[in-house]
Amino acid sequence: MDALIYNLSSSNGAIAHVMSNQGVSILVILNNYFHDVATGTLLSSAVILFVLGRRAQKWGKPERLALACSYKTLTWFARGALAWIIIGGIPRTIFFYRAEFIPAATNNIIPDLAMKHVVLVSAVVIGSIMWVRLGKIARAELAEAGEGSAADC
Repeated sequence: MDALIYNLSSSNGAIAHVMSNQGVSILVILNNYFHDVATGTLLSSAVILFVLGRRAQKWGKPERLALACSYKTLTWFARGALAWIIIGGIPRTIFFYRAEFIPAATNNIIPDLAMKHVVLVSAVVIGSIMWVRLGKIARAELAEAGEGSAADC
């Protein structure tokens, strides 16, 4: 295993050359950080929407209107986060081998890294399904409330 890690870390490819530039390395680290922040923003928006959805189902009309009003704002945050996850994921994928895989192999945490990605992809898929379902409830509530209530959101 040590020989494999040495061969991976000493490769002379184009990515290794680019990563040797300290400025590029800092940008890659920042991109990876903001990619993770965007993932957290997406997941926290989904959790907030889920809680509002549960309360809207259990309680009454004011809670359903609160869900409908919050849905627009939370959707704005979620779309921005998803856009950054996709856009920031491009350089993260390009530099993954050098910036994340080799350190993970060195520390023997490749299974942990794989599990993290399985959990996060599952959360995004499940959250997306929930988001669509709650969006139908929010739009129906706004339509039922009429223009006056929708303008108050």
